[in-house]
Amino acid sequence: MSIQDLGSLNSTPRSFNSFNVNAVQPTDIFQFSIGSTRNINLSLNNISTGDDADLRLFRDVNANGILDATDRANGFIDSSTKSTNVDDAINVRANAGTYFAEVSRFATGSSGFVFYDLDLSATKPTSTGDFSNLLPKEFELGSFLSGDVTNVGKINNNNTADVYHFSLGFFEGVNISLTGISANADADIRLIRDLDGDRIADLGEEVARSGRGLGQSEFISNFRETGDYFLQVNQFSGSTPYTINFDRFPTAEA
Repeated sequence: MSIQDLGSLNSTPRSFNSFNVNAVQPTDIFQFSIGSTRNINLSLNNISTGDDADLRLFRDVNANGILDATDRANGFIDSSTKSTNVDDAINVRANAGTYFAEVSRFATGSSGFVFYDLDLSATKPTSTGDFSNLLPKEFELGSFLSGDVTNVGKINNNNTADVYHFSLGFFEGVNISLTGISANADADIRLIRDLDGDRIADLGEEVARSGRGLGQSEFISNFRETGDYFLQVNQFSGSTPYTINFDRFPTAEA
């Protein structure tokens, strides 16, 4: 078991690339602390082809700096255990304290070394509505958006962000709408083009955003630039189900 002590985690992402777990060392532990209430964002991505790794988050409930049986029993917060090498992600609101992110090898779907990248950040859940700055492919809509897509989800303190990945080809456009927001909640959307491919939403990579008021639907309309994109649904306040619609259309140039 490899243990990485990250110290205090904040809004600046921390990335660990080309790490691996294997039969001899089946888990890696990343220990970090937050000094105030934050949205903890974890993205396990770029898992080696044909392999599988899972992601779990625990709190150090007995404050001994060790992920022990007490933490596993009483400090478990969330897990992401998607099959094969699909990205895993955890996005939760958490209070000040010490936490452990655990990456584990899923032996049934893996052999030898399982390589992966892990990104971590702790963004502020403030009135500015800070989005997660990590870009896991939680929902893969296809290399090219070949038709209309509708998906339902839920945003709350236990899942503060969802991320959708898609591409637009030549002579394609899309209208994106987020509907079904509860009257006492607020969720926003933004569109990211990850120009450097680091799976981080860097400064200058946001291309569109919609952040209206409480209970209101959100819209990004008539977007028609060819490229590879991530659409984030983000909690601003409260808990709400949602419906996300991607309305693909051919452009006039087609």
